[in-house]
Amino acid sequence: MITAVAILGPTASGKSRLAIDLAVRTNGEILSIDSRQAYRNIDIGTAKPSREERGLVPHHLIDIFDLEEKNDAQKFAALAHAAIRDVASRGKIPVLVGGSGLYFRAIEKGFFDIALEQAERIAFADSLRDVSNESLHRRLSAVDPESARRIHPNDRYRLVRALEVQALTGFSLSEHVRRQRLDPSREGIAFVKIGLRIDRSELHRSIAERAKGMFERGWAEEVERLLAGGADPEWPGMRTLGYPQVVSLVRGESRLEETLERVSELTRQYAKRQVTWFRKEQEIHWLAAVDTGLVERAAGLVEGFARG
Repeated sequence: MITAVAILGPTASGKSRLAIDLAVRTNGEILSIDSRQAYRNIDIGTAKPSREERGLVPHHLIDIFDLEEKNDAQKFAALAHAAIRDVASRGKIPVLVGGSGLYFRAIEKGFFDIALEQAERIAFADSLRDVSNESLHRRLSAVDPESARRIHPNDRYRLVRALEVQALTGFSLSEHVRRQRLDPSREGIAFVKIGLRIDRSELHRSIAERAKGMFERGWAEEVERLLAGGADPEWPGMRTLGYPQVVSLVRGESRLEETLERVSELTRQYAKRQVTWFRKEQEIHWLAAVDTGLVERAAGLVEGFARG
């Protein structure tokens, strides 16, 4: 069984620092599960680890996509599984770190994706247009009682989705979920999940300081070079949080002060969504981000988990 560590939590909470310290202490290597750090050439605004930090411990899954490439959770999860097994094969502990809850969920639990023809989906939805929620729930109870128990009788969207899957694939939604959980690519990997908890006011302060530091380190100049080199602001990588606002700054469409405030505001909103997401995740060991004994506590969790 491969023991892997996942450092989770909101942006600017200190995850990267903890991951490096923990990897050094536990003979680990770091796997970034930040969907934006996976893009090449956008370094400052994604808070990529510095050259010095990468020199302390090997990092993986950084700079693996060009800016014009589309990155998604399913593709990334496959790359992450390969990296986890590669790191483990060398006797190292994989230490995953990042704030993308969706990407981690895809890595840990698989990516639930059922390909259906759009025309068939539309036709099926139309056939149920005049059917009441109560009737939909009864139908679902007959063909997929497990899903019917999970889905609220008034949740029309999920009721239709479950009935659609059963009707168009011949297998119930519950069966698809079971098959996903048996995906062999995830077999033999156990995660110890460590979440960083931080006071909201402290998090907002950290976000503001980090955003200011990014501009001081040349974020605007980085974007200016990308645009001069032919980067299209509509490319997937260039749509990373903050980059559209810095593009506007470089083009003279906004001032530095308002750009800085807007980036900080967007980052606070993103952090709030991250906190909400991770609160719903199970089996996360929450530690205080400002705890002076943070590394020791995290290492104790990893060592205890590995011992079983």
